[in-house]
Amino acid sequence: MYIGRFAPSPTGPLHLGSIMIAIASFLEAKVNNGLWHLKIDDLDHFRVKQEYINQIKEQLLELNLSWDGEIIFQSKRIANYNFFLHKIESLRRTYICTCSRKKILTNSEPGIDGGIYPGTCRHKNNTRKKNHAIRVLTNKEIVALNDGLQGHYEQDIEEQIGDFIIKRSDNIVSYQLAVIVDDYLDKTTHILRGADLLESTPRQIYLQKILSLPQINYIHLPTLNIAGRKLSKSNGDDLMYKNDPKKIWLTVLKFLDQKIPPKNLTLNEIIEFAIKNWCVKNIKSKRFIDIDDYIHTS
Repeated sequence: MYIGRFAPSPTGPLHLGSIMIAIASFLEAKVNNGLWHLKIDDLDHFRVKQEYINQIKEQLLELNLSWDGEIIFQSKRIANYNFFLHKIESLRRTYICTCSRKKILTNSEPGIDGGIYPGTCRHKNNTRKKNHAIRVLTNKEIVALNDGLQGHYEQDIEEQIGDFIIKRSDNIVSYQLAVIVDDYLDKTTHILRGADLLESTPRQIYLQKILSLPQINYIHLPTLNIAGRKLSKSNGDDLMYKNDPKKIWLTVLKFLDQKIPPKNLTLNEIIEFAIKNWCVKNIKSKRFIDIDDYIHTS
C-alpha cells in the first residue's frame, strides 16, 4: 500500500513553496489510492512554537488537505530515536566528536552541503563530554538512488560530505537519523519533498542500510525560487493568497505544469479534477521554479 506524508517544521506558517509540496504529496498519495500522513518535525525545540503548529493545521484544512490518522509529532519519539542511535553505536559505526563549528569551518574543504568534515576526531577515542556530537563513520561506498523526477543521483558520502552527525552537541538527534526512523515506524513507502533535500537523501539511505531498514521511493520536486534564492520562512517569504484557497490550488497546479481546471469549479471540484489529472512526469523544471516573472505579472 502507498503511504506518503507531509512533514513541515513548525518554525513559522507555511509559505507557497511548502504549500506546493503539501499539495503535490497529497495528490501523489491520492492518485495511488494511498494514505497521506501529517508529521510535525518539532525536534528543534529552540525554534518550534505551538502557534505555528496551529497555523499549519489551519492552513492545510483551509485548503481541504485532510490527513489520514493522527498527527505524528517527532517530539514524542525521543526514545525511538535513541534506540536506533544505540543500535548504530553497538555496530561500532560511530564516534564522539568534540570539534566546534568554528574549528570545522576553519579546517574543512567546501562540499555540496557545507564543509566536508575532515575526520578530525575519527581516531581520537574521545570520551563523552557535556557538549559533544556523535558522528557516523562513512566509507568509500557510492550511494545512489533513482529519483522519480530527478533521475539517477549518486554520492560518495565520505568524499563529498564526510562523517556526518547523527546526534548534535545540544543532545538533539539529527534530521538524517530522525527522518529514517519516522519513515520506518510509519511504514512510509513514498516520499515527495523539495529538491533542496536531494543532497541529504544518500545519507538517509546510508543509515537505512546500516540499520537494515526498508528503502523508500523518492520524488524530489523543484523548489520555488524568488530573486535567485529559495523561498524561505527565515527570510520572511510569504507569497500566500489570504482566504483564497482556490487561487492557491490553481497557482500550484500551474507551477507544477499540471492540467488547469476551469475557474468556475468549487474547491472540492478543483481537488477532484487535480487528482484525476495528476502526473508527476508533466513537471518540466527539475531543481527549481523561478516565480519572479509570475509574481510581477499576476
